[in-house]
Amino acid sequence: MGAGRSGTTLLATILNTNEDVVTLGEMHQFKDYLNGEKACSCGEKLQACPFWKEIQQALPQSTIEGLEYCEKCENHKNIPKLLFTKKPNQVYLGTQENIFQNISKQSPKKVLLDSSKYIGRYLLLSKSKNLNIRGIYVVRDIRGVINSFNKKVQTPKLPISTILYYGLINFFGQLVCWMDRKVVKVKYEDFVDNPRMELERINKHVFLGEEKKVTLPEFLEVPHIIGGNRMKSEKKIHISPDFKWKTNINRGRQIVYYLALLPFMLINNYKI
Repeated sequence: MGAGRSGTTLLATILNTNEDVVTLGEMHQFKDYLNGEKACSCGEKLQACPFWKEIQQALPQSTIEGLEYCEKCENHKNIPKLLFTKKPNQVYLGTQENIFQNISKQSPKKVLLDSSKYIGRYLLLSKSKNLNIRGIYVVRDIRGVINSFNKKVQTPKLPISTILYYGLINFFGQLVCWMDRKVVKVKYEDFVDNPRMELERINKHVFLGEEKKVTLPEFLEVPHIIGGNRMKSEKKIHISPDFKWKTNINRGRQIVYYLALLPFMLINNYKI
């Protein structure tokens, strides 16, 4: 969970180095990929992808048709209602559980990592009795997020739009993190600075305290993922901290952006 440009694609790729984890990408976009509109990170459409091909073929038509309904349920506007609704949405869960069950048949890995950032999606899935759900809430300094959205790639946002978006998403993300013990918070700055330590902490959360050996190769192979940022097209990536906001944004604007989201900056121990 978290705001876009917070480093979830990098984190998901790092977590994929665990022998018990397979990273799927942003599964809230699955419908667009099934329709053949977009390609897997390997460059192939799902119909030809060595990982996704058999999974797609095994899905019942009713499950594929149900994805449009799921997309509506996950909308950000539904988050307040989902926060305080205990009753599971059986129609939604029926579709999603069928997808994950089919993926499990094709992959021997114990953990399926869905790097979707949608808080509504987590809240819906967390009510499943058939899926053992754990959440990872990723946060990043607002100035790093603004700098990333300023890049002329994918979906750029103006600083004011980014601030409003960041505030809304992280308000609910922090609330869920406080309310739900199955959610662990990870700061982008922490995992790029000391990925081994953060991986150990995440592993304990995901595997319920079980010790897992952490090995980090110099270069990380990008798995067969859906969604994600431009990083996925590089096939192999290196863990490289991105703090370019410190030079790309002048000091005055840095202070303004910090103060605009002061509560979040203080909660997460970011310095002005």
